[in-house]
Amino acid sequence: MGIFGIEIPKPRNKVSPDSAYTSIIIESSPQLHAWMIPTHLPPKGVMILFHGYTGSKSSLLDRANVFRKLGYHTFLVDSRGHGDSEGLQTTIGYYESEDVQRAYEYIKGHYQDLPISLFGTSMGAVSILKAVHDNQLQAEKLILECPFRSLSDAVYSRFENLKIPTFILPELLLFWGGIQNDMDSKAHNSLDYAKKVTIPTLVIYGKKDPKVRRQEVDDIFNALASTEKNFLLLENSGHDNLMADDALRWTKEVWAFLES
Repeated sequence: MGIFGIEIPKPRNKVSPDSAYTSIIIESSPQLHAWMIPTHLPPKGVMILFHGYTGSKSSLLDRANVFRKLGYHTFLVDSRGHGDSEGLQTTIGYYESEDVQRAYEYIKGHYQDLPISLFGTSMGAVSILKAVHDNQLQAEKLILECPFRSLSDAVYSRFENLKIPTFILPELLLFWGGIQNDMDSKAHNSLDYAKKVTIPTLVIYGKKDPKVRRQEVDDIFNALASTEKNFLLLENSGHDNLMADDALRWTKEVWAFLES
């Protein structure tokens, strides 16, 4: 299925930044690779960006460009098993949450005087939710694109999209993936994570998303413990790159959220 816990063709970075950047290696296990692309404006903070499943940091360059124009240094991270980072497996946000925590600690150690915000799409968004839940990260703001409600939802949705019967097979995949990766697949649940997130959060969803249902995102939004949360519905966007389908509105709403 290529959904988690198995070797996948490793997603690679197809392009490089078109402005000055520094390649960073975070010495951890697994080793993580990232790009630091600074803003040319007086910095308001650092935005750390996390891609989705089968993505890589190069898929985040368009969003990073917007964040830099808004005055943020950008730190684009390859999650384990993706891009230039070590590994060949993925847990769809479960252990990738540790990558979020390590990237956060790296930036916290190198930019002590700047607030840190986190952006993630799909798997990256869920990784952020779990990292904040598990490690009480003190980020300034979160921007989450199309997070799935649970790993079970993601697996069942993938089967349904491929028109494969959902009798027994998804449960077997969840069970076997859990064994392979030493994780509780059934407990990987964004609703539980959201209940401990008190950071101001913008949730973005594309109405044409074929992979994550609107109800899943609504449930996560409602579960967020934050008293400062905003929801952005993009009518013409799908799942893989919400900004590309409505760049003007995405930019306008993200800007308003960061300035609020």
